Amino acid sequence: MRKELAALSRETLIYGGSTVIVRFLNFLLVPFYVNVLATTAEYGVTGSVYAWIAFLNVIYPLGLEGAFFRYASRGENEAPDVANERKLFSSSFNLLALFGIFLSLVVFFLAPEIAPSIFHDPKMDITPQLPMFIRIIEYSSVIMLFDSLAVLPFAALRLERKPKIFGMIKITNVITMLALNFVLILGFHSGVEGIFIANMIASAATFLILIPTFIKKWVLQFDKNAIKIMLPFGLTNVPAYLGAMMVQVIDRPIVQTYLGLGAVGVYQANYRMGFIMMVFVSLFEYAWRPFFMRQHKTDDAKARILFSHVFTYFMLISSVVFLLLSFFLPYILTTPIFGRQLLPLRYSAGMSIIPVVLFAYIFQGMYTNFIAGIYIKEKNRSLPLITGLGAATNIITNIILIPIMGIMGAAIATLLAYVVMALAIYRVAQKSYPISYDWSKVIKIFLIIGIAYGVERLIVLENIMNGSTAFFILRIVLAIGSIGMLFTFGIFTEREKTFMKDIRKRFGLG
Repeated sequence: MRKELAALSRETLIYGGSTVIVRFLNFLLVPFYVNVLATTAEYGVTGSVYAWIAFLNVIYPLGLEGAFFRYASRGENEAPDVANERKLFSSSFNLLALFGIFLSLVVFFLAPEIAPSIFHDPKMDITPQLPMFIRIIEYSSVIMLFDSLAVLPFAALRLERKPKIFGMIKITNVITMLALNFVLILGFHSGVEGIFIANMIASAATFLILIPTFIKKWVLQFDKNAIKIMLPFGLTNVPAYLGAMMVQVIDRPIVQTYLGLGAVGVYQANYRMGFIMMVFVSLFEYAWRPFFMRQHKTDDAKARILFSHVFTYFMLISSVVFLLLSFFLPYILTTPIFGRQLLPLRYSAGMSIIPVVLFAYIFQGMYTNFIAGIYIKEKNRSLPLITGLGAATNIITNIILIPIMGIMGAAIATLLAYVVMALAIYRVAQKSYPISYDWSKVIKIFLIIGIAYGVERLIVLENIMNGSTAFFILRIVLAIGSIGMLFTFGIFTEREKTFMKDIRKRFGLG
């Protein structure tokens, strides 16, 4: 088990290194946008459009990425079947390309008709900006096409366990987009339109970089039997992915409907401040899905024990990250750097949603952990119901809470949706693929972190030491004390502590 955990740790760190760089460079665009765009409504345009792009990016790949993982995966010591992998890859890609071109043409030519609905704002008249909004939709159709064409080549890199190449291409993509944003917005004064032009060019460039990977896997082949196997599996996942995506981004259109594009800008900027937790969950997911399929095929009994340990470690790390970010992120966001704050005053009023967003990511990570049993036992037909339940929870609570609580209501709605999804998928997965999770340890972790956070919140609400140096020191004491308690109150056995020390030494972390 130690060998397999070390392998997951190694791949997670490699994926994590590149993902952290990518997310950090992407994160740099947030303070850039909020400082150079004239109004919160301009930044709100990006939140609105990218929400719709996120929905369509689920539909474009037809779920074939998951199908490719399912049918092209092999055990640790199993020899690769090159001909079969090429058949699966080529047939899937050819179908995906034809569908993507068709869908992008539809979006491109319907842009004048759909723009007024997508950019509707109850707080202002958008008529003067409609020509620009139409062009943004046209750029978006190209972005989505190239992003969909890159899905299977990226999946092939993950399946071949080439996280370094995967990471380098992802980093190149975001560096290209970052540079183009600076050039277009600062140099050519293209405003919010420049954001989408930069994304379009970067997406096209990324697919060109992936062509060597593509050529190794692709032949002019359309195997009907392969499609008959993969497409039903993939399409079964699409409603689930749509439901999951609705949980992530449906709040933007609803906020826009009630509060306008300006409120979307404030909400989007503060939501993105949880990027560190998002990075952690994302990098874990990248390594987790190929990992649990390999371990299941290698030794299923051993894999179940392994998955339980992974979940405990995940909950430990994510809970500590939540506490540290909740305590200290506000200082980072409001401290001037080169005369500017990461979040200008007109955005910082929404910082109260950040801890809620961070907590929601923990439950998203729990959902990711529990999904292993669903894929292993091919119970993915239950996923649409689970994610649909989460989406319904999100939509209903957004509609109820936003008029009462503003953007805080949207954040709470997202948290509740992830809680519902985590509970639902746990129940379904345990019926078909039971895993003995160590809930006693997980509950101890939640209690220790929860008490520390609760004490800090109580002091804030009572306005005791708020904003003072003493309050900052108290946060440090609470953070250090809670972390110390995690290793004192029976969270880990001596064997587990030794294993974690070995992992740190192996990667030069102490």
